Amino acid sequence: MDETECPDEFELCLTYDEAVELDELISEAGAEYSLMESQPLGDVEAVANFTWQVLFLTPWELAYIALPMSVLAFYGLSIYLVFKWIQKKFS
Repeated sequence: MDETECPDEFELCLTYDEAVELDELISEAGAEYSLMESQPLGDVEAVANFTWQVLFLTPWELAYIALPMSVLAFYGLSIYLVFKWIQKKFS
């Protein structure tokens, strides 16, 4: 393979056939790693993906999420206020 075809950030570039051959060699050696199969997402990667999805929501999607969250926050703060009022009354 010509060196100019490989991007600078990669140490080594393989063609598809070379990658399949390497994958077969790894599996024959008894390793469980596979280059051809996609690996499941890890926890950190899933959190990063979720964060990027939340950051790039449209204004309508943000409003759709913000309205129920505001209602829940109001209920939660109301309950907290009642508990504090009862504490103050009986202390």
